[in-house]
Amino acid sequence: MNRVTIALAFTVCLAPHLFAQRMATTTKLTLIQNATAPLAFSNPALRLNGTIRPLPGDRLQIVVIALGDVPIEAEGRKFTLIAVGGATYEPIAIGGGADLIFPLDRLSLGQEMGQILPSDASLAVKRVSRTSVTLEADPRATLAFVYELPEGSAVRALRLPDGSELALGR
Repeated sequence: MNRVTIALAFTVCLAPHLFAQRMATTTKLTLIQNATAPLAFSNPALRLNGTIRPLPGDRLQIVVIALGDVPIEAEGRKFTLIAVGGATYEPIAIGGGADLIFPLDRLSLGQEMGQILPSDASLAVKRVSRTSVTLEADPRATLAFVYELPEGSAVRALRLPDGSELALGR
């Protein structure tokens, strides 16, 4: 084994760790808020619109993050909201901003929802199986996630697909 092979092997083994560090350091929390009213959604290209309402005893939580210079391709449900007590919640809606959300359960198998954001970055969300929705976003995109959680629950962090966490500082 020569030096180039050793260096390449070391880089390949280290690459996932470097990606995780980079994603956590370039992703910024821009908004966290409780939705005080039902959330309207619309996608003219898919000819779908409606309202997202929480179940009785639950509330909607919106979390918006901004990507840095790193594009992302990940399972959408890996953006997990973590409550103070340790409970985790998967997003029920995703979009390019708090006013651009789209409910995941309204995407049919194989269907894709795309958005071009004010930053000129694009976001694509696609249903690839009954339980899997992928998300692809360009660098400098904003991503909004809507979660349904019990009223009165407090949240502490957003877990990113690479396992790193963004503190929500509530």
